[in-house]
Amino acid sequence: MSTLAGDLGRALGNIDAMQALYADNISWTLPATLGRIGGTHEGKDAVFAFNKISLAAYDRDAGMHTEILEEFDADGGRSVARLRVRATVKATGEGYDNQYVLIVRGADSKIVEVNEYLDTLKTMHYDGLRRYLPAIDGVEVK
Repeated sequence: MSTLAGDLGRALGNIDAMQALYADNISWTLPATLGRIGGTHEGKDAVFAFNKISLAAYDRDAGMHTEILEEFDADGGRSVARLRVRATVKATGEGYDNQYVLIVRGADSKIVEVNEYLDTLKTMHYDGLRRYLPAIDGVEVK
């Protein structure tokens, strides 16, 4: 079975393939704890710009490897995918490994809304990714 959420997960890292899935009025929401890339990005241009910024943190030559752990259709044109993403952090060469959940709403076979969830605390443990995250008073990550 293929869903829009799963298709997006399989396309991660390939900006052109990702953009081909988007409706013009797409919105993409991430946890606010992701600092400057967190919150909601509205419209295809804003989502595309966010994709470019967030994917720039990873080594394109090493690739982004996505494993779809499960995906399913839900009511109201929604689909859900849980995936594991592995990549190499460009700035430090660290091996990145994290799980994500994408909740996607589609219309006319295009993505109009993405809600993305991941372990943001785990992300803070990668030296090469911390610059994307806000400093949190009283929290020191070593």
